[in-house]
Amino acid sequence: MLGPASRYAGLRGIEARLNHSSTNVESRTVTVPDQALLEALVDHSELLIVVLDLEGRVVNFNHACEMLTGFSAAEIVGRPIWTTLIPGVEVAAAQNATQRLSTEGLPSTFVSHWLTSDGQQRLLHWRNTTLLDPDGKPQRILGTGIDITYQEQAEAKRQHGAQQLRKLIDTLPGLVARLDRDFHVRFINVNSRHWFGLDTNAEMGKHIRDVIGDGGFNVLRPGFAQALAGSDATYHGPVPYARGGTRFIHGTCMPSHDERGKIDGIYISALDITEQQALRQQLADEMRRGRTILDHAIDGTIIIDERGIIQHFNPAAERIFGYEAAAVLGHNVKLLMPEPVQSDHDDYIRRYLDTGEGRIIGSGRDVTGRHRDGSRIDLHLSIASFTENDETLFVGFTSDITARKAAERRSRDHLRELAHLDRRAGMNELTTGLAHELSQPLTAIRATAEAFLARLEKGQVPPESLSKALQQISLQAARAGEIIHSVRSFLRKDAGHGADAHDPNTMINTVLKLLSHEIETTGVKVVRNLNDNIGHCMAHRVQIEQVLFNLIHNAVEAMANTEAERVLEIESRFDADTTSCCITVTDSGPGIADGHFERLFDPFFTTRPQGLGQGLSICRSIVEQHGGTLTAANDPERGARFTLMLPSFQEGKDHDSEER
Repeated sequence: MLGPASRYAGLRGIEARLNHSSTNVESRTVTVPDQALLEALVDHSELLIVVLDLEGRVVNFNHACEMLTGFSAAEIVGRPIWTTLIPGVEVAAAQNATQRLSTEGLPSTFVSHWLTSDGQQRLLHWRNTTLLDPDGKPQRILGTGIDITYQEQAEAKRQHGAQQLRKLIDTLPGLVARLDRDFHVRFINVNSRHWFGLDTNAEMGKHIRDVIGDGGFNVLRPGFAQALAGSDATYHGPVPYARGGTRFIHGTCMPSHDERGKIDGIYISALDITEQQALRQQLADEMRRGRTILDHAIDGTIIIDERGIIQHFNPAAERIFGYEAAAVLGHNVKLLMPEPVQSDHDDYIRRYLDTGEGRIIGSGRDVTGRHRDGSRIDLHLSIASFTENDETLFVGFTSDITARKAAERRSRDHLRELAHLDRRAGMNELTTGLAHELSQPLTAIRATAEAFLARLEKGQVPPESLSKALQQISLQAARAGEIIHSVRSFLRKDAGHGADAHDPNTMINTVLKLLSHEIETTGVKVVRNLNDNIGHCMAHRVQIEQVLFNLIHNAVEAMANTEAERVLEIESRFDADTTSCCITVTDSGPGIADGHFERLFDPFFTTRPQGLGQGLSICRSIVEQHGGTLTAANDPERGARFTLMLPSFQEGKDHDSEER
């Protein structure tokens, strides 16, 4: 009556209900019953019942129809059904159905819409038949229907949900499939095409063995059987697939249930983690190799976490600190440190984690450790940081340098001994100059004393003259005392044992005073370019004076045979780039031969027949122990130039401790 049922092929269950409700009009024609009985049946039925004449006009419109549409029977009866109840797009179909029933008289089913009084549309399923008169001719058309609007909406939602679910499953990175109890494929997602190169439609209904091969089926079959028995099963490992080769998978099988709760198959979900497994294996191999290297390293290796807790302690570390790994793992690394470093260590870590600034991270330095027996160990420590599982870890590489430190102490003692001997050797060359320097004040003292003794004998000494003479004697005696004091300080074996802040200009002037006689007798002109703002340097005074003594003495000697003007230029300045005090000694001699530069500071190298070749070697060692540098070059305009750089003294800085 309203539209072809083929447009709603998915509603067979609803159709069955309607067929059951109208068995007495299903496949045969009926005659018109008693009018009163028919009207009572029509009005009390829950079915929608409408009776039309052969022109499509409504003859009967039961109470169920009124309740559904909101129209009363009086508004509908006598009018063609399509003028009020049928949407415009479906009118032609309704008219055609009415025409066929009028002429052919065969029962039929339709699904179409009715309009309600408030403009809504209701979807209805109809069962139509023809009522015959006593002569067997069509007289009326009887339609019985049910409202399937909500069922249709629910079905549409179900189908939409199924489509969305299918799209979701098809986008999953792994394989998703459903097998029946006989292991035939009933569903397989699109992504399996990329896994196996399959046509998913072609695989439907096939046995899973034919899809993945005998090898893969035999590996996975125990999990299939476990799922059919009612339990979830998991497989993690390699599977030899017929297509695609062996793949490493992580898969799960779980039972599938029908509407009665009985197991009717299994669901399969699997991820291909072959590449991840290869990377994981590679990482594991690298970690094993790394651990093997660490365990066999000569240096001690200690790994700690953000709290300072020891995570790794290799055999070399066991030998250095005297602890077995089991005794320190899980303990704070402060266990291996003496005070005061032990108390401050947690703050170092916290400061690095908060600011990213760690002055020891990425560098190496000498530190002191604590042995299990409580003794101190000299160590060289390098620290690096890395991130693992979003946590910062620190790895320390340490070596025991106790023997090296002892050797360095012996070397320093030996150097001091050599320096002392070198100073004494240098004083042999000063003997003549010292005699000359001392002879002047001593001669003046003697002459003044003899003159006044003679005048005393004659009674010719006024008091004011005596006072002036005594002052002159005292002044000359003080001058002699200064000369002797300078020589004694220079020769003292343990002089300058401790570093302190000193004015470089004062040390330069002291050395020039010691060498003044040699400078004068050689005819050397001294040019002093001393910067008063140079500040102070950290130095063992006498050691640096010895370096300056050697440099200036060598410069004077180099100019001894020069016919040109003999000029010794000494410059001092502050170098801002290196925060150092810079002293240069430049002579106007012949300079340094090109072949001598590489060996100039080597022990026992000398260009003087009577020299031992220790002077410049000792000088560089002294300067480097001060944290400075000593270099040599030829001046572009004249002879050789030696440059001495010493760390500047900075107020408030602890020059005796290493920075962490």
